[in-house]
Amino acid sequence: MGRKKKKGSGSAASRLVVTFDEERRREYLTGFHKRKVERRKVALEEIKRKLKEEQRKMKEERHKEYLKMLREREEALDEFDELEHLVTSRTESVNIDHPNHIVTVTTISDLDLSGARQLGLTTSEGKSDGSEEEKGEEVVNKPATAMPKKSRNPFLSEKISSLTATLHMHSRKKKKGKRPQRGQGPFKKIQKPTMRRTTKTQRRRLTGKMGRDQD
Repeated sequence: MGRKKKKGSGSAASRLVVTFDEERRREYLTGFHKRKVERRKVALEEIKRKLKEEQRKMKEERHKEYLKMLREREEALDEFDELEHLVTSRTESVNIDHPNHIVTVTTISDLDLSGARQLGLTTSEGKSDGSEEEKGEEVVNKPATAMPKKSRNPFLSEKISSLTATLHMHSRKKKKGKRPQRGQGPFKKIQKPTMRRTTKTQRRRLTGKMGRDQD
């Protein structure tokens, strides 16, 4: 005789019940797109933050360069004023007439260059007065450099331009992705009237009606 199967009391409890949830299914299917949009949004925010940071660094660097150039210009003006005070006499202006032109020679003398913060005396005293005059003219005629308009650091400019290009590329992709769905938008599909073929009897009836109308 075969063995009798024992009816287990826990057979009903071990059964698995599967229920279909439409809301969870929709959330699972659309979750990939949502996460992709979220990652793109985070990347755009990061690019904007980096762009603002680079612009702030460039402004600070430009401000520092401006202050440095302003300080150098003030020092050059102070040296020019001190040299103006050292010139005690500007005499001996001689006009020499030539057949085709007139030459005027002006001698600037009595320059005291041994004061504090001046050019100073060198050990070799064999230099002529002409060399001292050339030094004085070089200091006086020192051109004032223009203020910097752009940053001298090309790395920051290249980084800002690359971040801006990436931001524009993301914005263009976002605009291209928004396409109007079917049945939406300003344009509607216009249905063209379809031409149907008529039978011979229908054409005769139409011609007969037209003839009676003309009579």
